[in-house]
Amino acid sequence: MSPLRTFVRRKALDLSLWALFVVCAFLTFKASADYFPSWAEGTWIENVLIQFETGNQIIFDVSVGAIVSLLIYLLVVRIPEFRKRSRLRDNLRRRYSLLKEECIMNFLWACGEPAGLDLVDQLKDRETFKSYFKVRVSDSQERWHAVLNGLDEARVRAIVAELAHFRRELEFTLASVDVDDAQAFALLRNLTRILHSSERWTAGYDEVKPLSQFMWSLHTGWDWVQGYTGRDAVADLIEAI
Repeated sequence: MSPLRTFVRRKALDLSLWALFVVCAFLTFKASADYFPSWAEGTWIENVLIQFETGNQIIFDVSVGAIVSLLIYLLVVRIPEFRKRSRLRDNLRRRYSLLKEECIMNFLWACGEPAGLDLVDQLKDRETFKSYFKVRVSDSQERWHAVLNGLDEARVRAIVAELAHFRRELEFTLASVDVDDAQAFALLRNLTRILHSSERWTAGYDEVKPLSQFMWSLHTGWDWVQGYTGRDAVADLIEAI
């Protein structure tokens, strides 16, 4: 789906309200104009114009009432809701950034690399992360394989704990606001389900595989259907809130 269609679908209510406001403002202006010329006084045209002016007055009153109602709705409902969404979205952005930082630091420690702040910040970029961990550290291993081999129980528990913190923040957000986009809401619920299942991940061989798949997808934008998408799916979902 094109970005324009996605935007229109997500902002359908706001766009409809703005369209209604513009229509009512136009009708108010047109209905308030003086259409009664002096030359029509005392003729049959006067009765027609009087009826026309009566209709204009009704249109004017209805349009003004609609504009006032829209302004009250904007002040009482939409602006507070917009501010609430912005606060929750900003909080999720921060939590997601912290989640990626904590995971990257544990990955670096697991493969014996120093977790400097500059390097951690650079690895939050998808292409940099992929390039860094695809580097071969031996004839048979890439750096990502070294990470998986070095993930002990303590490191896995640390990653799972961060995922749990992020899941709780995400669930709180979904319970606090109404996500208008049905597709985005379904994907967010699916993400919370995956995060909930992550609580069972351990350092065992079979348990590390789903952790590896999820983390590689999270940090590189990998999708099992489309391959490398060049997008951060979780960040996109946060912006859809």
